[in-house]
Amino acid sequence: MNQGYLGPMRTNRTNADVIVLADSGPGRLRRLRAALHLAHPDAVVTGREALWLNGVSVPPRGAVHLVVPVERPSRADGSVIVEHSTRMPDPLWRRGIPTAPVARATVDACRRMSVAEEVRALIRTTEDHVPIGDLHGELARAPARGTMTLRRVLADIDRGLRADSARAAADLIALAGLPPPRWTARLSTVADVHLAVVDAWWDDIGLAWDCDLHQPWNPRPETRALTRAARLTAVGIVPVHTDPARVLLEPRAVAGELRGAYQLATARPRPRVVMS
Repeated sequence: MNQGYLGPMRTNRTNADVIVLADSGPGRLRRLRAALHLAHPDAVVTGREALWLNGVSVPPRGAVHLVVPVERPSRADGSVIVEHSTRMPDPLWRRGIPTAPVARATVDACRRMSVAEEVRALIRTTEDHVPIGDLHGELARAPARGTMTLRRVLADIDRGLRADSARAAADLIALAGLPPPRWTARLSTVADVHLAVVDAWWDDIGLAWDCDLHQPWNPRPETRALTRAARLTAVGIVPVHTDPARVLLEPRAVAGELRGAYQLATARPRPRVVMS
């Protein structure tokens, strides 16, 4: 069947036939509406078509991808893929059509692609619309089937982001005029009670800096950061926590904060902690 053409077809909403008469096939919106009529009243558009409806510039490719509740009966044909899901997205209505949010739509689209460069290109196209951390979260909840290529591509992207973050952090410390720290240091009390693994540690003065180097796409929530800082402060450490975005966007401001913290730590006795 021409993937741009749906018709004639019988819907499960009415007893009428949906017939599209056009030599070149229906327009994109008409094709989506026809697909929804074919599938189920509770169907939600996902994949590339949901991305397009949410403002991501992607051309149509292959069958329309719909998700429906797992317990619902549904119909499909060669130009519509219906996936039963126990985790239905909370739909965003675009042009009168229920769509999956961008993170879900991106993961669903990538699950139907097996070429790494094509997956990478799609993620690049969506990067202004969805944070990479949201893709990680969505992938963790997605069915495992079809995710191998996406997982490999995201792992490669992660390595690049970590490397960029590490370079930016090192440049910022140089900008602050501070001596090089020990990177990724495990801290514990002299009684071997674990305290934390911090991104940067100045051992001679007891200064710790966290900027989420290892997961810059998923910064530590504020509550966790405050709890961690309180635990370190309680044993005499001077802790500094910086959102990873500020390392890139506000390097001079963060450099000034680190200089101030370094001076504060220098004026205090070194805490009785052990680095490993």
